[in-house]
Amino acid sequence: MYILAVDTSTEFASVALLKDGVLVSELKDSGKFAHNQRLFDMVDEILKNAGIAIHDVDLFAVGVGPGSFTGLRVGVSAVKGMAIGLGKKIIPVSSMDSSALRAFSDLGGEKNINIILEGKQKDFFHAEYSFNGSDVVKISEIIVRPYEDSCYINGVTAGNVKKELIDLENYHEDYFPDAAYTGRMAFIRRENGGKDYSFEPEYYKEFKVR
Repeated sequence: MYILAVDTSTEFASVALLKDGVLVSELKDSGKFAHNQRLFDMVDEILKNAGIAIHDVDLFAVGVGPGSFTGLRVGVSAVKGMAIGLGKKIIPVSSMDSSALRAFSDLGGEKNINIILEGKQKDFFHAEYSFNGSDVVKISEIIVRPYEDSCYINGVTAGNVKKELIDLENYHEDYFPDAAYTGRMAFIRRENGGKDYSFEPEYYKEFKVR
């Protein structure tokens, strides 16, 4: 099974192709116009590198935020357009879940991990996760915290907030959500009996600071 995954929830646009849950190829671009001008070029390059055509893709996955309105709209619209045109299914993946899977893959699953992703105005998204051996499990709902609340988070923490902006001792930086882990998450949940379903992206403005 080929899965084509896209994540445009942060400043990085990323596209990945996976076969049976294993990464085949991935591209990332943080350029100013990566989201709206480079995305389809990245898709074409990924498919060309793998020697397949777009109609060979069996399933699409897309990061649905939380993230910026413009970035999410570009990624979600692109994936919906490709999937509808081909009559294929889409599995939406929370960008927080994608970052959590990436962190557990690197740091191990013995301890819970707090994921923090940069917000818009001196704040960040926060949720705590555990790992059940194959999938990430969200222990707390996603909330928005101001930077000064970071000292109240205990335990292992990973995310993309600049280290100098937060007061966390056990913090692992540069854990952005990306398409490779979005695709892996989609494969895991498909294998675990998850259903493809309709969705809406989660924009920054839909969350309130707590």
